[in-house]
Amino acid sequence: MKKLILFFSVLLFLSQSSLFAHDKKILVINSYHKGFQWSDDVLSGMEEVFYNHPEITINILYMDSKRVSSEEYYAKLRELYKLQLKNQKYDLIVAVDKFAYDFLIKYYHELFTDEPIVFTGLEQFFVEDVQKQGLEDRIYGILEKRSIPESIPMIARMMPNLKKLYIINDASANGDDSEPFIQQAMSEHNSQFEIEYIRQSTLEELEERFSKPNKDEAVFFVRFYNDKYGNLYKNSQIASMINKSALPVFITDTLFIGKGALGGKLVPVKNVGIATGEMAIDVLDQKIPPLHVMTMVDYSYQFDVQKIKQFEVYPNAAVKDFELVNAPLTFFDKHRKFIDAVFLISPFLLFLILGLIHNIYMRVRSEKELKAIELQKNKHQQFIIQQSKLAEIGEVFSSIAHQWKNPLVEIATLTQEHFYNYEDEGDEQSNQYVHDIMVQVRYMTDTINDFQKFIMPSSTKTVFDVSEAIDTMLKIINHNIKYNYIDVSIDISHATNLMVSGYKNEFMQTLLNVVNNAKDQIKESRDAKHIQRGSIRIIIYNHAKNVIIEIHDNAGGIPIECIANVFDAYFTTKDHGHGIGLYMSKLIIEDKMGGRIQASNADDGACFTITLGNAT
Repeated sequence: MKKLILFFSVLLFLSQSSLFAHDKKILVINSYHKGFQWSDDVLSGMEEVFYNHPEITINILYMDSKRVSSEEYYAKLRELYKLQLKNQKYDLIVAVDKFAYDFLIKYYHELFTDEPIVFTGLEQFFVEDVQKQGLEDRIYGILEKRSIPESIPMIARMMPNLKKLYIINDASANGDDSEPFIQQAMSEHNSQFEIEYIRQSTLEELEERFSKPNKDEAVFFVRFYNDKYGNLYKNSQIASMINKSALPVFITDTLFIGKGALGGKLVPVKNVGIATGEMAIDVLDQKIPPLHVMTMVDYSYQFDVQKIKQFEVYPNAAVKDFELVNAPLTFFDKHRKFIDAVFLISPFLLFLILGLIHNIYMRVRSEKELKAIELQKNKHQQFIIQQSKLAEIGEVFSSIAHQWKNPLVEIATLTQEHFYNYEDEGDEQSNQYVHDIMVQVRYMTDTINDFQKFIMPSSTKTVFDVSEAIDTMLKIINHNIKYNYIDVSIDISHATNLMVSGYKNEFMQTLLNVVNNAKDQIKESRDAKHIQRGSIRIIIYNHAKNVIIEIHDNAGGIPIECIANVFDAYFTTKDHGHGIGLYMSKLIIEDKMGGRIQASNADDGACFTITLGNAT
């Protein structure tokens, strides 16, 4: 028996040792800074691959070479990296773009020992460079060659009357790598039309130059991050210049598609990162030999529908297979106002139904009292009346559900009809279109069912979970919140007991009142440009045997002079005071739940605090 236990212990130790032996560490040296979109997209693609390999951990160093690129800086950076990497051992080094690659080749023997290098994003690679450093046995890479030779004839086919083409390429080291390909393409086509090559300029000068429309001219944008004074531009600034251009702008990668460029034969930048991540896995698994360098040929033709219409330049005659962006609005985008209106009136409809139920309840109670007095006289008649009232309630709910579900059935039918009428346009795209709409139809149907449960008043006190009640309430108004661009978060990290005794549905109605008040004020603040995006934070915690619920927004807060009156029955202002709604909330919390509700200001908005006693 002891030998058997020892045998299994050895097996367990060996399996654990094997597991740790397969752990891999990758160092990524990024040429640029965090926030530079090209390298961020490449890293995103790599991380997507590494996510499926939990045995891999990565560390990223940012060289910031777009903003600082002097030899003195690189020398200091070498000393810094020597300190950072001291006593660190990596299984693989990834160099993102030219600056990181050149830096690694130059200082490799000072910083590393025998770690393999995978480079990515280079446009040119020379074996002689690595042979001089004795690194030919540990170099692998992905070349990102922009489709410059193919793009210029494509532009000429799309614009048969083209007389002048402007080519933009900045004066950076990356621009130098693209230079030979641009010069070769210019020599092949300068007899067909005039070509003006721009490397020394500023965004302001380019905006001025391309401000006048001309149907015989176009712009071929390769890159322009650094101007002639060495200033670095943000992607948003470059996109603004491209979008303002009165001439069609063709591009070479996906960074500016949908942001003002007409389109072109593009390098999908994220796919460069995916290919890099996959190559890194192959290197770690020793599946490919050294000096394995792959050129990215995963191009895609993409064009902006709005820009096609603006310039009347169409890809159909020049390109066989292409993808359109900024296509016409979907059904939900076209009818967003209608959808918003439906969800906007839902709370008022809820009040109406609750009022109707209360009225019916009062009538039934009166009839019961009358029945007690005249029981012997009209016992049978009163029984019929009572049954009639109960049927009336059922008809109200059935009518509402029927009226809402019929349009959903119609939407599903129309969607499927569209699919069969246009099935030649692409089965995969149509299937996805139908699937997306059917998902929304099922979601709305579930919402209607949740709503029917929600409007039924609680008859007796129950013990319920506050967090679960809040989740249920948010599901009912999820689309209303979503289409008003509001972020909602729930924090229960400091809660230990969320069980309370009371009327669950009425409690949910209280929360609905407060959240809707916050939503309305957020919408007004955003329309007035005070905020860019709305935020509602719900924080739940325990204090002195109580459950505390705090509801915060970022809509600017409640005027000091109004705070004392927001729970009055008919007090209404534009700032978180919607009269009867908060008054009913106060009655529910204080009279029916035995708790209290308070209004105050905190940070950049209003805060409503609800205090309830824990269920014992």
